[in-house]
Amino acid sequence: MQDVRPNPTQPLEYCVERPIFMDFLQQARRTPDATAVIAHDVTCTYRQLEETSRRIAGLLIEQGASASDRVVIVSNRCAGLVYAMLGASRAGLTFSVADMAYPAARIEQIIRILQPSFVLLCGGATFDPGHGQSQPGVAPPRVVKIAESPSESLHAHAVDPEDLPVVDPAHPAYITFTSGSTGEPKGIVTHHAPLVHFIEWHTRHHSLSESDCFSLLSGLGHDPVYRDVFTPLSIGAKVVIPEQSLVIDPSALATWLHKHAVSVIHLTPPLGKLIEAGAKINGSRFNDLRYLFWGGDALSDTLYEQMRGIAPDAKSVNFYGTTETPQAMAFHPLDPAADNARIPLGKGIDGAQLLLVNEAGQLAGTGEVGEILIRSPYLSLGYWGDAAKTRDSFVANPFTHAPDDICYKTGDLGTYLPDGSVMFLGRGDSQVKIRGHRIELTEIEGTLSRHPRVKQCVVLAANDRSNVRLVAYCVSTDPVSSVQLREHVSKELPDYMVPAQFVFLDAIPLTPNGKIDKRALAAVGASTDAASPGSNQNLSPLTLKLADAWSEILEVPSIDANLSFVELGGDSLSFVQASMVLEQLIGHLPDRWEMLPVRDLGELANTAKPSRLAIRAMEVPVLLRVMSIVMIVVGHFHLFSDWAFFGETAVLFAVSGLSLARFQVQAINERGNASTLLKSMASIAVPTVLYTVLTQVLFDRVHWPSVLMISNWFPPREIGNFTYWYIEVLLQMIVIIGIVLSFERVRKIILSNPFRYLLMASCLLAVADLLISAYVFDASALNNRVPQHYLAIMVLGMAIHYADSTRRKWLASAVAVIVLGGRDVLEFYGHGLPAVGMSEYIDVAVPAVLAVIWIRSVPVPGLIARGLAAIAASTLYIYLTHFQFQSLAHRLNDSPVLAVIIAILGGILVGYAWNKFVRIVLMRLNGAEKKRRSQKIERVA
Repeated sequence: MQDVRPNPTQPLEYCVERPIFMDFLQQARRTPDATAVIAHDVTCTYRQLEETSRRIAGLLIEQGASASDRVVIVSNRCAGLVYAMLGASRAGLTFSVADMAYPAARIEQIIRILQPSFVLLCGGATFDPGHGQSQPGVAPPRVVKIAESPSESLHAHAVDPEDLPVVDPAHPAYITFTSGSTGEPKGIVTHHAPLVHFIEWHTRHHSLSESDCFSLLSGLGHDPVYRDVFTPLSIGAKVVIPEQSLVIDPSALATWLHKHAVSVIHLTPPLGKLIEAGAKINGSRFNDLRYLFWGGDALSDTLYEQMRGIAPDAKSVNFYGTTETPQAMAFHPLDPAADNARIPLGKGIDGAQLLLVNEAGQLAGTGEVGEILIRSPYLSLGYWGDAAKTRDSFVANPFTHAPDDICYKTGDLGTYLPDGSVMFLGRGDSQVKIRGHRIELTEIEGTLSRHPRVKQCVVLAANDRSNVRLVAYCVSTDPVSSVQLREHVSKELPDYMVPAQFVFLDAIPLTPNGKIDKRALAAVGASTDAASPGSNQNLSPLTLKLADAWSEILEVPSIDANLSFVELGGDSLSFVQASMVLEQLIGHLPDRWEMLPVRDLGELANTAKPSRLAIRAMEVPVLLRVMSIVMIVVGHFHLFSDWAFFGETAVLFAVSGLSLARFQVQAINERGNASTLLKSMASIAVPTVLYTVLTQVLFDRVHWPSVLMISNWFPPREIGNFTYWYIEVLLQMIVIIGIVLSFERVRKIILSNPFRYLLMASCLLAVADLLISAYVFDASALNNRVPQHYLAIMVLGMAIHYADSTRRKWLASAVAVIVLGGRDVLEFYGHGLPAVGMSEYIDVAVPAVLAVIWIRSVPVPGLIARGLAAIAASTLYIYLTHFQFQSLAHRLNDSPVLAVIIAILGGILVGYAWNKFVRIVLMRLNGAEKKRRSQKIERVA
């Protein structure tokens, strides 16, 4: 029977004699006007890329760069990264890429290790040359900023050399950093040949051509980024580069891939899941995709089938390699007709072999476990500044013992399949892969151990629903929270190395031999993680108080402390009360606290609570809600003879729209329908209907339009005096928005770019209001108290929530002025008032909405802030009851000021009483339901 395993004594030819940029230069001469790079708002041809990289190389050389120098490129995803990589390489320098998303400490660590002569800044990156230098007498690196636009870059770098140095392909080309077991990242030095050899094989074997469009989606500090850049440039194709924000937004990423007709993607399984989710959201298919080259993590058959569904013509190829190899050294094309339950690593590419060596030092047999050694003449040169580590990992072929026949010991375990392919079986050491990045658990342990309160720690990788997550087991000298440790690690390590879970122990369990009992630790972590959502056994006393208080505010029997306020169903009505309780318990509120789990919030308590007179930051929407309801009451009570202000109701609608986007849209999208709005609507409608019926029974007669919450569609003379048009219009608009968002196709379009589409919708609704009033239905007889008149304002409020940049804020401001100004014109001219009458009134809506856009919060003394928060939380009840409390105030003293005060205090009291009543009813109903279930179980037993 033929032996299908690789022959470990077969000679492997080495035949690469050119640097990695040489093929690109040939393409630039052959097709200079072809597009080479497409990035955000930037397109670069091969001619421009050649000229730009040549001038960067000339500038570096003019400033004294020599072949022995290193360059660190600090960059995000941008065209400048490509300019810098080519420029440094053409100058004959060795470069390393540091992702500007890394913590500053990590970037400084890389610079300190390499001691580069130059730091190239791309994509808005910054660097202080005074940092990162720990060795005395070493000059700080010279900093060069690389412009994003080709024309700007050409202008900035005026040096245009006639000749550049001849680059030796055996010279180090780049250095890639991975996690290190000593706590220092390991720099892996690679010459030109491995990448050139891989690209030759890659393009030939998969018939890649200049008509292909490649995406740069790999991690910037990860070695696949080089194949993302140099493969398309070597064959005359184009590479498209997304903004970093797109890489974490499934819908936007899917839209981007479809827009650019991407045909080739190198990706990790987590990135594939993101793309598949985005395609599902958008309802899109990628008919242009030809190849999906997987790597960095185990590919599941489930994900493979999901990707086939959205990219039916794309072929999937599983790549295997390490940073030390440095590109993929094995591949396995997936066959749709085969059993892909377990996807193998495959066989070696041309010029590479996967050798499995068993414990006896022999080539493992089929089905036998062995360590994977990668044999190839195209390996990296070794580790930067660590000859001993290089000798340990890059060893002579154990089957030939020839000093120039080198194998890299991966530490991975595998077995040969009957066809000679290799199946991965796991790691043989402490290394794991997270999101495609190989990391050393000991580096994370070292970082945690440097925290002053951590006595001992062990980090393990746990498999959670096919995903790998990191769990840190810590013994502390003094109390410390997981939030504090997470922040500590985040300052030194990339986000993929930050543990997802922290477990605190009195001692690390040991085996009888005195070694760390990792099985016992994993069991502890699993039991901690598997605790029931409602369990309180692992919550701190402060977290228990917060959970109890929020369960009362949210009117539920109990809450899951692992969920955030938004995930628990919180809305704008409960937001103010929840924030008051939280601030009272922990002090200063963190940004976007509503997105943090209750468990984490309970660990943020300040040691010193602020006094009642201390200044607190009050969110502008909350403050405007208070001002609006007070202005409504003042206006209704005629506190001033000339009340020139109007628009306060419009402010409430805008704030309600912002709250709808903030608290509800995400839940609607996750559920696929607008059912989550029912609770918010019920919390508004039920007390309104009950109170309306009560007052009409006592003082008038019951009007069915009021009971159905549609009295705003009837003239006042037909429905009596007890109407609450603001609440009715608000509910009707929520119903309209809920219906629109219930359609999956519409929802996908909006959520692909919510700011753009909501802003457009606001403008269209404003125009529709004018057209409807002019040609369909004139609501002036109803004082324009209909949804069509305010829907544009509420949708504008939703758009404001997504105005997260200066440009977006300016756009939102312009639309606010237009929409609200148009409403003013309709208000005045629609009622037939003279134009001069407009100058006698002040519309508070315009400045209020602009304040929401540009100002996040305002400082308010703590005692006053608590009072304002109480008013904001009771807006509904103040609006409902203020006329009745006005009658009560007149019986005491005929003072409008007193009436306003009593109306506000009375509304707060009614709101408190109603919430207590609802809480008691729900608790009793829940108790009765539990009792009924218990009795049913007993009968069955």
